[in-house]
Amino acid sequence: MTTLTGTGRLSWFVVRRDRLRLLLWIGGIVGTVIASAAALPPVYPDQESIEQYTVLFGDNPALVAFAGPGYGFDDPNLGVILVNETQVFGMIGMALMAIFLVNRHTRAEEDVERAEVVRSSVVGRHAPTAAALAVVAAVVVLVSAACAVGFVATGYAVHGSVALAASLAAVGLVFVGITAVAAQIASTGRGTLGLASATLVATFVLRAVGDIGDNALRWLSPMGWAQAVRAFAGEVWWPIVLCLAAAGGLVGVAFWLFSRRDLGSGILATRGGPARGAASLSRPVGLAVRLHRGTVIGWAVGMFVTGLVYGSIGEDIEEMVEENPTFADILAQLEGASVTDAFFATSLLMLALIASGFAISAVLRLRSEEGAGRAEPLLAGPLGRIHWAASHLVVAVVGTVVVIAAGGLGIGVSYAVVAEDAGQVARMTLASLVTVPPALVLTGLTLALFGLAPRAVMVAWAVLAGVVVVGVLGEVLRLPAWTRQLSPFDHAPAVPAEDLRWFPVIVLLALAAALAAAGLAGFRRRDLRTE
Repeated sequence: MTTLTGTGRLSWFVVRRDRLRLLLWIGGIVGTVIASAAALPPVYPDQESIEQYTVLFGDNPALVAFAGPGYGFDDPNLGVILVNETQVFGMIGMALMAIFLVNRHTRAEEDVERAEVVRSSVVGRHAPTAAALAVVAAVVVLVSAACAVGFVATGYAVHGSVALAASLAAVGLVFVGITAVAAQIASTGRGTLGLASATLVATFVLRAVGDIGDNALRWLSPMGWAQAVRAFAGEVWWPIVLCLAAAGGLVGVAFWLFSRRDLGSGILATRGGPARGAASLSRPVGLAVRLHRGTVIGWAVGMFVTGLVYGSIGEDIEEMVEENPTFADILAQLEGASVTDAFFATSLLMLALIASGFAISAVLRLRSEEGAGRAEPLLAGPLGRIHWAASHLVVAVVGTVVVIAAGGLGIGVSYAVVAEDAGQVARMTLASLVTVPPALVLTGLTLALFGLAPRAVMVAWAVLAGVVVVGVLGEVLRLPAWTRQLSPFDHAPAVPAEDLRWFPVIVLLALAAALAAAGLAGFRRRDLRTE
């Protein structure tokens, strides 16, 4: 028996257990990237429109931060635009997939003590970790290969397509290694997610600062290495080798660290808490606030920064619309409004769609608490089920308002600076709050699924994906009007491009309340479920 005995069988077990989850990750990333690639040729049909794009996007620091340094802008082609539009977000998607999947099958398994049960069988010490890393790495490569095929099928050059897809895979593999190391350092699954996510943010910031300043800081980030492949701009392949070497080295470090810790513990020991907890922790809402506090702060900061980017281009939006028919199609959904107000209404919609991800994940915390068996001891006492679930719902609702308002505040602050109008801060912040009711409808839907059909609760993410497609691409894809009306966001007033109408706002709030009530009633009647 070796330390890798049982790796093959455990790999199959990981695939069997997560077959639906893996398909959702693969379909989500591949579908988004390929849809973006397919949308570009009609938008930039000739060399003149391609050169106009590079002139418009090349000098904006905010766009450089979120799109990349613009390799190939001196001799542009459509592939260069594809890289600028999809590479950074594709790399982030691959990194997030690696972080969540590796943590789920390594550190999180130790938290619920399933790893101990598996290790009690004829299984090598490193087999569970090796199986998880092998499956996730294979999924990363599969997503990359599918993207490459999609790029070529939509008319892009073969070499550039392979280089771009390889850069996405390279970042994904590096974060497979980073998460594997984080799983040895942290003492819990949540700690692993926090450590790996913080590393992702740090790599993004280093790359962005390096790209904006055109300095060596980008070389401290694996994203900077992957961008240095220069897809469609004279491909360079050695940065891929650098990423693969880093990924392999990180995996080796992870196995070495695993050999030097006890199962269930981390290299960094968990600090002992205070002898007496805060009085607020004895109440359900206080405990829920403590559990969600870090997530709310992280989302609010991220939304504020994203809002800053949207607001920074508010003064240039009219020129962008003239040069970009896609923007014109999206903004055409708001006929009669000024171009700038239509852009900000659309920007607030996009931020609200992103914030809906927080709303859904916050409600799903109920499922993770229940599945991990932590809800059962709480509910064994005088605490009622509705009281416990409602405490998390209250935090999810308040957190959604805070996160959305942070995005509106970011838009207002940056637009106030570029437009030299301080009144835009309050105007944009208040306008963002109009998008809260449709986001709360998704919150209520998630709670309804949790209470009435807990096995199908992940359907909430599929609903959000559908809402994003009809909300952002409905006009571009020429979707029928009835499909757009299925989205709750289609019924919210598009402030500031439209006047505020209270009736749809009240109806959406009532629908959200009804769904939440149904979910609470369903949870009260069903059995608790543990994983």
